[in-house]
Amino acid sequence: MVVTIHFMDSDWNLHKRIISFTKITSHKGIDIGKTLDACLTDWGIHKVFTITVDNASANDGAVEYMAQSLKAMNTLMLDGKYLHLRCACHILNLIVKDGLKELSASIEGIRNCVKFIHSSPARLDKFREFAIACRMDKMANVPMDVPTRWNATYKMLEGAFKYRQVFEKMAYSCEVFQAYFLEEEKVKKVMVKRVGPPKDDDWEKALAFVHFLKKFYDATLKFSATKTCTSPIIFLELVALQVQIEAKMKDPRNPTMQRVASLMKLKFDKYWGSFDVVNKLIFLGNVLDPRMKLQMLQISFGNLGGDARKQDEIVKEVVKCLNELYNEYKGVGGGVSQIDEDEIDDEVAQIGDDVDVTFQLMQQLVQKRKDEQSVEISNEVDKYLTDPFESPLSKQFNLLNWWKGNQTRYPILSQVAKDIFAIPSSTVASENAFSLGKRIVDPFRSSLHPKMVEALVCTSDWLRADEFSFYKEPTDDEVEFYKEMEDMTTLALDDIECSLGSRMVLTHRAKVGVVIGISSASVQILICSGKRKRAIMDGGRAYDRWWH
Repeated sequence: MVVTIHFMDSDWNLHKRIISFTKITSHKGIDIGKTLDACLTDWGIHKVFTITVDNASANDGAVEYMAQSLKAMNTLMLDGKYLHLRCACHILNLIVKDGLKELSASIEGIRNCVKFIHSSPARLDKFREFAIACRMDKMANVPMDVPTRWNATYKMLEGAFKYRQVFEKMAYSCEVFQAYFLEEEKVKKVMVKRVGPPKDDDWEKALAFVHFLKKFYDATLKFSATKTCTSPIIFLELVALQVQIEAKMKDPRNPTMQRVASLMKLKFDKYWGSFDVVNKLIFLGNVLDPRMKLQMLQISFGNLGGDARKQDEIVKEVVKCLNELYNEYKGVGGGVSQIDEDEIDDEVAQIGDDVDVTFQLMQQLVQKRKDEQSVEISNEVDKYLTDPFESPLSKQFNLLNWWKGNQTRYPILSQVAKDIFAIPSSTVASENAFSLGKRIVDPFRSSLHPKMVEALVCTSDWLRADEFSFYKEPTDDEVEFYKEMEDMTTLALDDIECSLGSRMVLTHRAKVGVVIGISSASVQILICSGKRKRAIMDGGRAYDRWWH
């Protein structure tokens, strides 16, 4: 099992790290959950925003176990309402595979053509001879697909169409090619004649399907990205796919593709067809893009045929979800600086001793400030939604840079946006780790202990990754404290210089030093933070003592 964490640093740079590559005792949900819980505990991770997994039923049990574990630690956000996120690429794989079943015979004939040229070097050479005769590349080749990966099938079909003329010529003039399709092969323990070679109708059906799959393939590539945030694009990509499927269902020119689209629509609706079954973070990722906000939701649902009343209900529900997250973060992360009521109350009390009316007015002033402050905090979401839009046509717009520059304007909402934008839309990053593991556990290192394999995989991933920054701007109180400490240190060191007389004092830039003890022989300095360090030279010996 691979556990990959995704997060953003203080500079709004997206990062991902492999923190576990370990064996699991079984594929039961509770055992997977226990392994994941132990991993997070070892790393000291107690707050988890979302868990992205594929659609295996065991993963549902693992997420439920993690929800209970986080709830026991009182770190489960909103009772686990947004904890479980399904892998978008895995769902796309299921949707397209249902469509492939309708064209299995046509695709199988083309797949057997590709198998032929990969079955031996001699057959590949024969294929290239015919490619040269058709005035094509002398190094012609077609990638072999993986039947369980539809995108590999898409690339195979796309490559095969480039050499359709070659395969058609081989079908009537290459004896080896013809004999290959007269052979029998075992299918589900039964010997049957090999399917193919493909006819014109097979090529046309497959070609129409490839054109239809182009949008799905592009969406899969976008969802698989690990160095760019993908959560803001999920909603728009799903809307585009649904529009394309429904358009193909209504197109009477190709009955075969109508049936294919109908099968795919059934699977699409199972996971993404209803607003109620979709994780609402998919919508919030789009809403938190200042180019889209709520208007894009309304336009999208309008294009999907939703009535105005249903659109309003969905928009209200999305705003409600955003406010829930905002209030949750406000309780944890603070926000707008609070009024120091104690100081105001003291001042009010002093005035109130003499004039009761003034005292009452001061009380009303304090209450009004508290009310205004409360309105200001609770309306940060409304403020964002009503602020001017960014141009959706701008190619120079950078979403993360925009939020980085507006952190002070939306101090709490920016924390919500940072966590939502860090959400991975697929498990591709984790699945890639298995390819890395295969390179580490090769035939020459097959006896490595699982802990050593995990150490090598994690270390390799961390060394290849970019460095992250957790710098945090100091608060006003911290800046004031550092300034006071620097002034105190400057005064103290000036007094030391005067008292030491002829002793030589060396000064260079470093951190602020706080004098904690003075004797005739040395000066002891505690380094806390700042800009100066001093070494006192006495009798040819240097006394340079401090503690970090």
